[in-house]
Amino acid sequence: MGFLGVYSAVFDYQPQGEGELEIREGDLLYVLEKSAEDAWWKAKKKADPEDDDEPEGLSPKQLR
Repeated sequence: MGFLGVYSAVFDYQPQGEGELEIREGDLLYVLEKSAEDAWWKAKKKADPEDDDEPEGLSPKQLR
């Protein structure tokens, strides 16, 4: 699966529901899908060096 762009989070976000990503300011996100209906994008977060995988889920559109 390709991605639509690579973005950097502009603020921290704690998940409020199932399927949402925990994001910290400065995290790099690979956007997989952009919703035209709301402010949520499906993204994959670049893994930290100590992580085994790259988490995937919904992110509020707070990227640059």
